[in-house]
Parts: sequence; structure tokens; C-alpha cells
Amino acid sequence: MKKVNKGDIIKIVILSLVIIWIIVFFIDYFRVRQAKMPIFCLTENTKEYEDGTVYSCTGLGYKMYQYDRDSIDASIEFGPFFIKERTE
Repeated sequence: MKKVNKGDIIKIVILSLVIIWIIVFFIDYFRVRQAKMPIFCLTENTKEYEDGTVYSCTGLGYKMYQYDRDSIDASIEFGPFFIKERTE
């Protein structure tokens, strides 16, 4: 019987976590593209402005902004965690 190496177990765990993260990312990405709300939000926030609102969702390594403002053309933005909310 072959012994299981601890290094192999660590590699399998890390690979499994990466695969799960990719699945979570793409599920939310495709939901946002279909104008649906993401499922795996860690934090959610809604800011109110004079000309409308901005809904933000922060997930595992990504952010999503949904603009409902008169002064901003974009309706939805989805990108890496370091993108900033548009103000104009």
C-alpha cells in the first residue's frame, strides 16, 4: 500500500480551493451579466446620492457596482477588488 505524502495533501487542498474560487467567481460574473444579483457577496452596501443610488457588492477577489444614477452612463461594473466606484 502506498503512503500518502503530506505535501500531496496540501497540493490537493490548495488546488481544490482555487477551483472553488474560480467557480464562485464565474457564477457571480455570469449572474451579473444577466442583470441578476450576485450570490456570494461578503459585503453589500447601497449609497444614496442626489441623482440616484449605487449598490456595491464585494466578493472573494472582485467587486460589483450597480449604478442607478442620472450622471453615470454605466449601469453595472464587475471587476477586480481594487476597482473604485465611479463618481461621474
